Order: sequence, then C-alpha cells, then structure tokens
Amino acid sequence: MAPEAIPGEATALLDKGGRMIYASAVDMGVQGIQINYYFCFDHQEPYRHTILRAYLDRENPVVQSITPITSQADWSERELIEFLGVRVEGHPNPTHLWLPLNWEDMYLGGRPEADHETERINASPPVKLPKENIVTLPMSAIPYGPYHPAFIESNYLKMSVEDEVVKKADLKLGFNHRSVIKLMERRDYYKDIFLSERICGLCNSHHVLTFVKAVEDLAGVEAPPKAQLARTLLCEMERIQSHLMAIGLIGDLTGFRTMLMHSLRVREDMQDGLEAISGQRVTHGLITIGGIRRDITASQADFVLSKLKAMKKSVPELFDQCLSNDVLVGRLKDVGVLTRENAIKLGAIGPTARASGHRIDVRKNSPYAAYEEVDWDIVSEKSGDSLARLKVKMGEVLMSMHICEQCCDRIKALSGPILAKVKEMPCAEAVAKTEPPRGELLYHVASNGTNTPDFVRIRVPTFLNAHIMLRLIQGGWVGDVPAIIGSIDPCFSCTDRVTIIKKDEQSVVDVRTLGGRRCSTPPG
Repeated sequence: MAPEAIPGEATALLDKGGRMIYASAVDMGVQGIQINYYFCFDHQEPYRHTILRAYLDRENPVVQSITPITSQADWSERELIEFLGVRVEGHPNPTHLWLPLNWEDMYLGGRPEADHETERINASPPVKLPKENIVTLPMSAIPYGPYHPAFIESNYLKMSVEDEVVKKADLKLGFNHRSVIKLMERRDYYKDIFLSERICGLCNSHHVLTFVKAVEDLAGVEAPPKAQLARTLLCEMERIQSHLMAIGLIGDLTGFRTMLMHSLRVREDMQDGLEAISGQRVTHGLITIGGIRRDITASQADFVLSKLKAMKKSVPELFDQCLSNDVLVGRLKDVGVLTRENAIKLGAIGPTARASGHRIDVRKNSPYAAYEEVDWDIVSEKSGDSLARLKVKMGEVLMSMHICEQCCDRIKALSGPILAKVKEMPCAEAVAKTEPPRGELLYHVASNGTNTPDFVRIRVPTFLNAHIMLRLIQGGWVGDVPAIIGSIDPCFSCTDRVTIIKKDEQSVVDVRTLGGRRCSTPPG
C-alpha cells in the first residue's frame, strides 16, 4: 500500500479490535525501505494477524506516525527513527531510545528537537553522566541504572521527583547492544538457533522455539508429536523457574528478603529437572528445526515428576507465607494500578495484561507445540495492581506444574520419531509467536532461498510492557517504584543502586532503601 494510507488503515484495524504489536523496517536496496506494521487479532480468531506493508523512498524515507492514534506504536516508531533513519512525521516524542546519549541526530541529519535530558555529552570515554544531561528542572532527579547484574537488557530509568512524587519518568535502552539480528542474517539457520537462545537467560527456550517455529513454517515442516510434547515441557519448566525468580525479587525489592531466599530454594527443584533433561541449567540446546535433538527418556520424565511432586508441597507453602504477610500485601495492594481498559489501550501483554482482566495468551489464542493436547486454563486477576500481578505469576506456576505433569506422563507413554526431515528453504517469510513468562514474543523471519535468512526481526515482551511501566510509575510515590518494576518483571536486578541528585549534592542509596521510603497516604 502507499505509505500515506497507513494511518487510515491502522485506524480501521484498531476499530475492529486489533492490537498493534510491532512495527519494523528493512532496507531492501533498490526497492527502498520496507516498513511493516503488525496487527494481531488472535484474541478474536485463532492465528489471525494482519501486516500493513509499504515501501518508502530509500533516500528520503518518510511515513506518517500512528502513535497519535495508538500509543502502542510509540516505541516501535522510535526504533524506526533510530535504526533506519525513517522520518516518522507527527511522532509526539522522537527522542533517543536506543542510540547513545551523545548521538547528534534522530533522523541522521540535524540535531534532535528533543528535551533537555538528551543534550549531547561533550566528554571523552569513559563517559560519565553529567548533571546537565540528567535534568534541569527544579526538582530531584533519580537515575536508576543503567547496569545491573541480572539484566537481560540494560536500562536507564530517569525519574523527576518532587515531594516524593514521581512527576516524570523516561527509559533509555541500548546500553548492551549485541547486534544479534544482524548476526543472524549472516549465519545459517542452525547456527542462528544458538544465537536466539542467548538473547535471554530466563526464557531462552521460548526464543529458540519462536525462531524454529518461523523457520518450520517457511520450510513446511511440522515437528513430530513427541517433540511437541518435549517442547511444551521445556517451556513450562522454564516458566516455573522464571516466575519463581520474579516472585522472589518482588519480595526483595519490597523489603521481604526471606521471600527471595525461599523462592530460590524452591526454584532449585525445577533447575535440577531442566538439567536432567537437557544437561544444562540455563541454555538447554534441546530444541532444533524439525523437532528436538535428544529424546527425553522415561527415567528423565520420572525424575521431573519427582521434582514436581516435591514442589506440590513447597510451592503452596511459599505462596501462603507470602500472601499472609500483611506488610508485603500492603506494599503491593492498590500500587501501580493498570485498569483493563488501559491494558487494552496501551497494548499490555503477559501477566501484566492478565492481572488487569485482559485474558490474552498466545498459548490459547494461537496454540503451538502441544498446548491444545493438555488440560489448562488462563490465570487472571481483575484489580490490575502490583498484588494482582504477583498473584497471576503464582497461579501460573501452579498451572505450569499441572501442564508439566501431563507432558511427562504422555512422553513416557509415547514412542516415535523426535525429528522431522527439513526440506529446502523456499523464498518466503513467516511470523511466529510464543508466550514466554513475560508475555508475547514475536519473530519475523524471511528467506531468500539460501541457507541464511534474508532478514530477522524480533520483538520481545519487555518492549511492550516497559512503556506501560513508565505510565504506572508517573504520579505515584517514589517508594512504590521498586514494587511496580518488580511486579511487571522487566528483568531488573534486586541489587540495584540509585543516585539521587540535588543540585551540587550527590548520594548513593540502595534500591531497597528507596523502597522503604513509601509514604502512608497517596500523592495528590
């Protein structure tokens, strides 16, 4: 379609109930810049998606922003601006998201008309954050980040605070760019499996499965039933250990460190199970194109079942201890409330959406692997606060344990191949989605008929939920920030530090100390 038709078509799709889940661009050479807007309707009809595609002039790529129509496009369009120099006209906030703070321009030509927080840093490496780069408003600035031991991607959260109330919050990404997408375009499909597996340490199997699903769709290959069960088992075990980590970090960030210690103790049973079936605790290397690399034996399935049996006692005990703690509940209840209406409007996904009563889940909406063959249901809450997000994670741990038991029983009873033969790759493209612990993950893979992909685009769950996190932080107490961040689970570390800057004063405060500064009455 013509680029100028995109806003009108996007409005029509949104009016029909579509979710705008991503926008990407690809340099197609003489064809120009290919721009794609992805809209999802699988919450209405399974597997239904629509892509709005247009080609922009390579020398002067211009498209009208749809962010004024839906804020779901905000970060995606900022990514288009920075990575390919697309001029997104009418975007309300074309400021730096990924590129370094000292990058001179947003459109590869001219200084950005950004706010004072993105002024160029005139410093020689190593770059220290100067005061003029943080904030010049007559209020305190709290930079949160950018480096944390447990980050999947480094984040720099900037908060402007007045009288303990967060007046403004912004997020800067791109501190740990590894060029994974470009590397994947230069390697063959089998080597790309290992690259995708290293994007995230907590949900690496979901990344591999999403990439492999896209490649299998391209090649017209379907994994055997036993391989599908093994994939489901691996992903649900991964969900259990990830949620237990997140639950523990919520406790640690709100001053309940015992909750972290017990969560990690219980989590070890699932880590032992993952090690038993894959040989590794983090990157499992089990999923491949066409199926799985190694069979899961009956003895391995029995070992996982024994661990699940032990967790049937330890997990409910842990959750009861957490939810019976009045201090923890008080720190989370009515904090960072996201209504169902706003969850839909802003494009929330994963537990963040389901905690607000927006029951979307790729496993139900666009089933993959063996999710149609096992008995399970979506876990949701209605209040939309930090406590609801914690409860959803707890409920999903129990539900995933139920799924894992079914998978183990069926794997033991099932025989047959675990790997399908892969045909030659045609010239085509495919979009695949899965549901990692934090929400919907998308891969767009295009083939040019060779053994290397033509292009790969990846949209991770945190990309959609992080901008919602900023909205929940703004207007609330600064002491509630750790609870909100922990409940959304964007992989922030519990050992973080913050710097509070007041004119010429500077001090360092542990994030748990910051979390203890919550006032007893709401702001305003």
